[in-house]
Amino acid sequence: GRKQVIEIILEKLRVTFDNVLIVGNSDFIYPLSQVRVLADIIPGKGPLGGIYTGLLNSESEYNFFCACDMPFLDIDLLKFIISEIDGSDAVIPMVRGFVEPLHAIYSKRCLPAIKNCLENEDLRIKSFFSKVKCKYIPENKIKRYDPSLLSFLNLNTPETVELVKGLSPG
Repeated sequence: GRKQVIEIILEKLRVTFDNVLIVGNSDFIYPLSQVRVLADIIPGKGPLGGIYTGLLNSESEYNFFCACDMPFLDIDLLKFIISEIDGSDAVIPMVRGFVEPLHAIYSKRCLPAIKNCLENEDLRIKSFFSKVKCKYIPENKIKRYDPSLLSFLNLNTPETVELVKGLSPG
């Protein structure tokens, strides 16, 4: 049978990272082998709440976060993003003029700023960026590893799913 998108993503993450966590709202939670699956500590806060939960529960200082609907992750691009940490609190790709906060690395040092945003109901991920040391990776550097920028393609509409059916997420 065909693999679920989450399984494709997990395979790629396991190649690159020692520990993989999945965070979601309680409706999302389902068992997966070899992965810790966590419900949001503060329900109803969207992806920012998921990042908060992940950082609190991770044993690592630095953590990569991606959406669960991005099956075209490029392992070499992930390794490049990791290599760009250089003491930053967050390493965030810029694609088509926008930040890609769900294909980024965050340090546990971001936790106080994220908590502040959650407490103030400012749930946009980029809301805390001005309060931490961010390193933005320009698109031209990203394209060295992923020329078509497929890593950033979300399968969040039926049209997008149809569009990519012939592509292999490898």
